[in-house]
This record gives sequence, structure tokens and C-alpha cells, in this order.
Amino acid sequence: MYRLAFAGSDGRRELLAGWSQRPSTMGGSWTENVDELLFDGEREQQRVALEAATVVVTNHRVLVFRHGGDGSKYRHADRPNVTRVSVDVESAPGQLLWMTIVLLFGTGLLLVATTTNLAAAVGGVALDGGGLSGIAASALAVVETLLTVFDLSLLAGGIALVLVAAVIFIRYVRSRSRQLVLRISGDDDIHVPVTDADLEAGRPETLEDVIGPEPASDAADTAAAVEESG
Repeated sequence: MYRLAFAGSDGRRELLAGWSQRPSTMGGSWTENVDELLFDGEREQQRVALEAATVVVTNHRVLVFRHGGDGSKYRHADRPNVTRVSVDVESAPGQLLWMTIVLLFGTGLLLVATTTNLAAAVGGVALDGGGLSGIAASALAVVETLLTVFDLSLLAGGIALVLVAAVIFIRYVRSRSRQLVLRISGDDDIHVPVTDADLEAGRPETLEDVIGPEPASDAADTAAAVEESG
């Protein structure tokens, strides 16, 4: 520290270069060193290994170590503050709303395109003979062509919007994920992704049983065992 303060710019560059070449000392896993996080008198009772996280339950707290993803890698809460353990399905409701809107527009365009034929209505107009009949007939032919293009555009637009709605729906289905949620009283809930393997192994149920208070008979047996060991 003193060398950094007084050695000048050259010394600072050398010290920073040496620091950048030091090997990393953060390669260990906190799940293997839980004892360092425990308070005096706190002891680990059970741990539940999920695919995406490791949950350690002590006699006082619940410690959650996430293995990856965004956000905090470590959360903890006092056991009495954990009010419920549940598995929820999370999704993006905004995508479902957009899918509904786009699908309604697409269906409306398809309905208009298949039930009306503006070009046929113009094509059925009969012109009386006269000097302008040739010019009028040409104009009507142009209008009929434009209306045919318009009818086809309505049909194509309706099909395109229905396809876009299908794509949005597929993205919505893929965005749905199952989360193990620890409801925390007075703080943000803890969310951990769960897989089919976690559910088949009954790990959420195990975690709920472990976090809850011990039955009176088990608590008495535990106290007696502690007294005997003491």
C-alpha cells in the first residue's frame, strides 16, 4: 500500500501489473465451506441439492446457493420468516397479450378477405353506351385491378398476422419456467429454477418439511440427546 502511494507512476504501473498476474483465489465453492457463514451456535441440519442450486438448512436459517444465472448467487433467510415453499410456473404475460391482439387482427383480416370481393362488385357494373364508355371502362378495369390487389393484400396480411401470433405463442410457451419459490415475510422471495428431476425426487417437499418447525416429540428427543451428549 505504501509503495503504491509513494513510488510514483512507474511504481504504480509495476504494482498493478503484478496484481493482475496473481492467480485467482476465488475458485472455491461456498457450498463446501458453509461453516464459515454460520453464526455461533448455528449448525447445519440438512442440505437439499437441486439442479440449479444448493439449499442448506440450519437450526436458524435457510441458505440458498445458486449455481448460475443472473442475480445474486447467495441468499439467506431466518426459518421463521419462510412462510411457504411452492413450485410456481412463471411466464411472460405480455407476450400472451400481444399474441391475442395480433391473432384478433389477423383473424379479422382473413374474415374480411374471405367474405367480401370488392373487385367482383366493381366488375359487375354495366356501363351505358356513349362517347365516354371506353374511357370509363378503362378506369373501371384499373379500379378492379387495384381492388383485386387490395383483396389479395388483405388475405396475405391476415395469414402473416396469424403466423406472427403463432410465433409469439411458441415463444411464450418456451418462456414458461418452473420456479421453486421460498416466500419470505418482510423481504423479497427467493426464486430457484427446478427441473423434472428435482420434482420427481420430491426435493421441494423435502425442503418444505425441513424448513418447518420440528414436531414437539422430535424436538424433545433432540433436546434429550443434546443433554446426554453434554
